[in-house]
Amino acid sequence: MNYRYIENIAGQVLFVFSFLVLFPAISALFYGDRADFFILTFFVSLSLSLLFIFHSRGYLISSIEDSDVYSAVAVVWLLVSLIGAIPFALYGLDPIDSVFESMSGLTTTGATVIVPENWPKSILLWRSLIQWIGGIGIVVVFLIFFPQERKSPTLLEAEYPVVVLPRVRPKVRDMAILIFQVYLILTLLEVAVLYALGLNLFEAVNHAFASISTGGFSTHSQSIAYFNDVRVEAVLAFFCTLGGTNFALIYALYHREIRAIADVEFKNYLIFLFAGILIVTVLNSPKFGILDSLRYSAFQVISLATTTGFTICDYDTWSDAAKIVLLLLMTIGGCSGSTAGGLKVIRVVILLKYTFSQVFKLVDPRSVKVVRYGNAVITEKHVSDVVAFFVIYLFAFITSLLLLSLSGYDMQTSISATIATLNIVGPGMGLAGASETYADFNPFAKLIFIFNMWAGRLEILPVLALIFSAVQRGRW
Repeated sequence: MNYRYIENIAGQVLFVFSFLVLFPAISALFYGDRADFFILTFFVSLSLSLLFIFHSRGYLISSIEDSDVYSAVAVVWLLVSLIGAIPFALYGLDPIDSVFESMSGLTTTGATVIVPENWPKSILLWRSLIQWIGGIGIVVVFLIFFPQERKSPTLLEAEYPVVVLPRVRPKVRDMAILIFQVYLILTLLEVAVLYALGLNLFEAVNHAFASISTGGFSTHSQSIAYFNDVRVEAVLAFFCTLGGTNFALIYALYHREIRAIADVEFKNYLIFLFAGILIVTVLNSPKFGILDSLRYSAFQVISLATTTGFTICDYDTWSDAAKIVLLLLMTIGGCSGSTAGGLKVIRVVILLKYTFSQVFKLVDPRSVKVVRYGNAVITEKHVSDVVAFFVIYLFAFITSLLLLSLSGYDMQTSISATIATLNIVGPGMGLAGASETYADFNPFAKLIFIFNMWAGRLEILPVLALIFSAVQRGRW
């Protein structure tokens, strides 16, 4: 493991991150909150960044391997989450809860241990801001400022892994800048629309940050139910859907690649959403009536399928069948290369096609079946990568589920909380339900959730690369 390279990347990222802390510091001055808490966080982050950069001078570029790049991304996300926890801790939240809240924000999970109404506005803006930054990706922001970084394509791939790349393949910095431009424009547009619908500027900014990043933090403990406005719900659902779309698709459309709209993953993404809405609406119609059922079901399906986690009702009271559909959608998640979590639609499609091809081979051993992605044939390597990821995902899921069950939590809570944190959704069911917070979970369970969010946001592999590399060398 090239420790100096990892140190250097961490130092440069923390340098950029340090100045982001100044935004909530300014807001704290405006709202009369403790700006010194953010100023202290700024100096801690800046000092660490300079220390890492100074200590890592002279690392050998030729000795950098892909495992070092993946490990660097995992370390960066962990370090930034620890730095991001400082303001929460200074305001009195205990250390584990502080790291939980920070990791939840940065990974765009949206699980929370606090009651928003009891916290200063600057802190609420801080957790929304880190959610927004986490949505676009720390590495994406870093590559905008440090485009000369060697191995930058691998860095971007480690943070935004995709199975099939589009035909348009720009320079990494150009891709990062365009992603940021689109992300910023959509955010500003959403802020304007929400403000026009009656939200105050603070609410509009926070909820725009939380929806386009598919994060789900709200300034109210009732989440979106607080507004009780179908227009607000429709706007948020629309931008959550955009947040769950592949950024590469947006890039292709920007370059007038209109055919990109026919992308297999995007079509299946919409099919999963519409099918989920239809099924859950039918299942809920005896409880709410058709119109209210459509309203509640459509919003919750989009919110949970895109792993945003906003709520307008307590879906924990829905039928078991409806909740199973929601859990499946939470597991599938959004598109690859998006802010959403989950297995990703493209992996699910490839897994299903591969499974069917194997079944057909059993029926007709002489037939030759290939897995296709649109008109392209998926190579055996891509298929094996997807299958391997699915096995690793199952192992992580089962391990987390077992540890939570051994900690004394019921099956519904253990399953849904694991799905909600590993797929960076936020709210689950049972003790982690829509009307609950994660505050009542014991410290050990919260540490499990922190690991799940960290690994889930990076799609597990960078975290495994870090762990295996450290174990292999016998030190860190």
